[in-house]
Amino acid sequence: MTAMSLRQKTALSFLWCAIRSGIEQGFSFIIFLFLGRLLTPDDFGLVALAAGIVEVLRLLSWVGLYEVIIGAPQLDEAAADSAFWTSVTLGLILAGVVVLAAPAIARFFVQPPLTDVIRVMSLIVVVSALGITHTGRLARNFGHKALAMRALAANFAGGIAALAVILAGGGMWALVAQRLAAELIQTVAAWTALPWVPRFRFSLSAVKQMAGFCARVTVANLVNGVSMRVQEALVGTYLPIGAVGSLRVASRLTELFQQMVFMPANQVSMVAFSRLQDDRESLQRAYIQAVRLSGLVAFPCFLALAATGPDLIPWLFGRQWQASAPVLQTLCLAVVPTTLLYFMAPVQVAIGRTGSFAWLSVLHLGLGAATTVALAPLGIVAVGAGLTLRAWILMPVVLFVLKHDAGIRPVAVLAAMAPSFIAAAAAALPALAMSHLLRDSLPAPLLVLLELAAYGLTYCAALISAARSFLCEAASALLPLLPTSLQIRVRRLLGLDPAAAET
Repeated sequence: MTAMSLRQKTALSFLWCAIRSGIEQGFSFIIFLFLGRLLTPDDFGLVALAAGIVEVLRLLSWVGLYEVIIGAPQLDEAAADSAFWTSVTLGLILAGVVVLAAPAIARFFVQPPLTDVIRVMSLIVVVSALGITHTGRLARNFGHKALAMRALAANFAGGIAALAVILAGGGMWALVAQRLAAELIQTVAAWTALPWVPRFRFSLSAVKQMAGFCARVTVANLVNGVSMRVQEALVGTYLPIGAVGSLRVASRLTELFQQMVFMPANQVSMVAFSRLQDDRESLQRAYIQAVRLSGLVAFPCFLALAATGPDLIPWLFGRQWQASAPVLQTLCLAVVPTTLLYFMAPVQVAIGRTGSFAWLSVLHLGLGAATTVALAPLGIVAVGAGLTLRAWILMPVVLFVLKHDAGIRPVAVLAAMAPSFIAAAAAALPALAMSHLLRDSLPAPLLVLLELAAYGLTYCAALISAARSFLCEAASALLPLLPTSLQIRVRRLLGLDPAAAET
């Protein structure tokens, strides 16, 4: 595979990943918004506790097989069959365990309805295990178009299921129905897109060969995947269940932007970085480029969300969710370390150093749990501030690990993010001023629209006036997404070298 063909495949896959993420998160958020206006913080808090438990078990059933399938230099059919049956067996066992343990979990949180919610949602573990091998093989072959279509079907099904249950008076069960229906359709769609039927065989040698890598990736995925869920469980232990709901809405908004901004680049970079595992200099440049481009979009998204949060949340979800606004603002301020962390896993997978990412993930979870326990008596806003502080404390550690394992220089990473972060921070000032001065004078929709317009104009003006070279470099990196003729026109418009588009 030539460098150009890899670049083209990566660019096209990124486009489809972005479409997939936009469809998945956009549609999911619309349903979330609809349910948020009809349900209470207590309803969301209860389902959030059950979802946290199910998410832990789902990641355990995957045992890092998704990353193994993507990153393996060669994937034979015996290994694929073994991966499938390992995941399905673990899924069945774990689902059975949580069904039996559900009453004890409900008693621990003093929430009797939690028993039935956990038992129904345990089906997600089994359904997910049935589709993870197919999903990994699709991603390995740059099959992100099929995954995008799968996301569309899954979210549509989840929305219809939630709507049907809420109209039937099912209350919080609409949240359960949405998750279960979406997971079922995703698995069915993955099997349809990749008509591969695993054979009834199991290779112990293949499993042993994957075991070490799988164990390290599982620890990292488990810790990162359930980090916020652990915080919700701890909040549910120390604070009323409504506080869990407030944290869930705030974290759901930040997750929306993380999934839409980071996830497409993260999934594509995991494949692309794996192709560069033997070319360390190219891998280093690819990481810097990924961080630069993601920051260009992520920083303004998160800081604009922080600036408009106090006006945005009551307008979208209703006054009953006002307590989520300051929590959202604190969580958004962790965007810089979050950007670094999101692209650390693909690098570690590519170079086979997942052990560092695993122990860093454990440290991330442990520090988050400690700050939550320490700050919970001060209220839910203090918990959010503690989680953001945790991310900034660990940022130097992330930079050190990247330098030690992959030779990625911290100065180069910070320099790649600085222009867009400074511009995004400066753009927050007029939006905050408008919120303070006009909150009682304008309807909420108009005020939020004006705040976002002021933010966007200020951000673009700051980048163009103070960091034009940075903006041109970032735009140049995105040109492979365009046809060659259009690339040349864009290069001429930006004052770049038109001939470069033809090389």
